[in-house]
Amino acid sequence: MFTKRVKVGLFRVVCALVLACSSLTFADDEKPEEKNRFADYMIWPFENIIQPLLNGLIYPIAKPIDYIFSNGVVEKSVDLITFGVDRNILIYPTFNFKPGASTSIGANFRQRRFFFDKDYAVFQMNYYANGDFDLSARYTKHAIFGTPLFGGLKYDLHFNRDNTFVLPETKTKFAQPDSTKRITARLGVPLNRTGTMNLELQATLRFNDASLPDLNDSILVDDIYPIADRGLYQKGIQVPVEFSFLYDDLDYPYAPSKGTRFGLKAIYAFVDDYKDLDEKYATEPSTKNHDYLRTELLFQHYFFLGSSKQYILSVKEARQNRKFYTDFSWDEAMRIWKPENVINTLFERRVIATQFLLVDIWEMERGGAPFNAFVSLSSRTPLRGYGNSWTTHHLMSFSCEYRWPVDRFVDGVLFDEYAVIAPTFGSWFTKGRLYNSWGFGVRVRQPNLYLFRVQLGFHGLHGVNLVITIAPEFK
Repeated sequence: MFTKRVKVGLFRVVCALVLACSSLTFADDEKPEEKNRFADYMIWPFENIIQPLLNGLIYPIAKPIDYIFSNGVVEKSVDLITFGVDRNILIYPTFNFKPGASTSIGANFRQRRFFFDKDYAVFQMNYYANGDFDLSARYTKHAIFGTPLFGGLKYDLHFNRDNTFVLPETKTKFAQPDSTKRITARLGVPLNRTGTMNLELQATLRFNDASLPDLNDSILVDDIYPIADRGLYQKGIQVPVEFSFLYDDLDYPYAPSKGTRFGLKAIYAFVDDYKDLDEKYATEPSTKNHDYLRTELLFQHYFFLGSSKQYILSVKEARQNRKFYTDFSWDEAMRIWKPENVINTLFERRVIATQFLLVDIWEMERGGAPFNAFVSLSSRTPLRGYGNSWTTHHLMSFSCEYRWPVDRFVDGVLFDEYAVIAPTFGSWFTKGRLYNSWGFGVRVRQPNLYLFRVQLGFHGLHGVNLVITIAPEFK
């Protein structure tokens, strides 16, 4: 416990020093010589002691990646998998090597201007070691019929015989094979000319088909979580309808340095009666209302600590890149990374990224929401020190990251994050429900394409979790 407090305290001291250095860097121009001398005096310990220690911390991860970039492996690989006159088609393999049935191989196809201008299509498929598979196809169109409207369609098919569910507010898992089909339609409209504020309406038709697992001792048959009420081992239809508002003025799509993202989301899920309940596991069908409401609040803010006024792209270029990030124009990368611009546009930047997340599930009738309705607390919340996950009715988390440049396309990351789970909205501060993790790693990207991140997460003295994912930011 003492070691954990020291590590967390060190992180907070680092953040405080960085903020202090930032405020000095952007001080007013009054008495520049005096203030510059004082700023240099304050910045020296950070630049010459703390920052080298952080660089050494991520060196084992960053050095192999640096070798890859130095030898042009990424550029050559991208050239091999991009097609089309404008390099607007991307075809590449995917793989996930983990012990057991989660090992998979797959393929992705992405194309900008699939049918029309300002549209985007994606096709994905994965095959798993145990014979399971999943596939996904989605299509997005901006400027529908010449209007500001944007919309899309998505189809998902998922077969997972080794799927599990977790009892709420616990980490107790039981087998729940799942075959799910989803059809989703979305329609959105910008609320201002710059596109920083958007409203969106989304509806999904979800078909669940869960058959009984092969191992009888993995089936939950208990009144604490009734099979008939929760939709376990049954067929069912759900229709979630989502309404969301998003404000986003972040300056860049994959390496934001400043700005705010604020989102509100409400999802009401209509849940039909379950079918094909085996009498062996329940004597009578459920009579409860299975509908539920899910609400989400997201707030992110990025603090830019540096002297560079131009950061990778102009605002106009960043907006275009954020919406249509599959242009794959490497000429743009060459323009950005001219040697004479490296110091001003790259190494004079540091960023503190913060996120607050609040997610709640409200059952229309207590005990009636289906097993897949609950909020998940895992490394994607984020709580990167934990590999397995809880499920809960209410979740609140706060995360803080310090990011600094290591190379042209590699950022070092030091993070500290907290999460609270609660069975009811008023029980946030119940003893034993606050969790913390911290860690470090790297983020790898191109100017107009996010690649992946590798991070090590710790939770006290209980262990370490390795995170390797293509999910950007706090996901």
